[in-house]
Amino acid sequence: MPDTELQERIWTALSAHPVSMVSLATPEGVKTRPMSGQIDRDRHRLLFISHRHTGIIGEALRSPSVSVAISQEERNFYAAITCAASEIVDRELLREIWTPLADAWFPNGADDPDATILALTPVTAEIWDGPSSGVLVAFKLATARILGRSPTLGVNATVDMR
Repeated sequence: MPDTELQERIWTALSAHPVSMVSLATPEGVKTRPMSGQIDRDRHRLLFISHRHTGIIGEALRSPSVSVAISQEERNFYAAITCAASEIVDRELLREIWTPLADAWFPNGADDPDATILALTPVTAEIWDGPSSGVLVAFKLATARILGRSPTLGVNATVDMR
């Protein structure tokens, strides 16, 4: 499958799952948390509302590695996306992407001075894309065992997301 098809598959999966696992490499180790985000496909980025001073934003901007993990188990599709992180200070955009969920973390709403936007721009992604049929997977496993081969269960590829 060409990179452009794989890129499209990744963006489609991101769009289908508003909550992703965001991981950072920090001096203390890897930190991972679920975050609800918005896809800004036109600008090639994922947007997350975050606390400017106590949230993930500061750590993300200092981290050499920020990644987003998604899974579509029903489709047997998984991706780990390496991203570049930046902060967007834009109250109008913040209001556009504001959700009721954000109200739980920011009692003053989109005007909360500690509310900001973490933008993650995908750089590369590693994907695992296999057959979604359990019967097909079982057949491939059995066939490989009978033939003494490793099973072929789909695509594992690194995709340039730029």
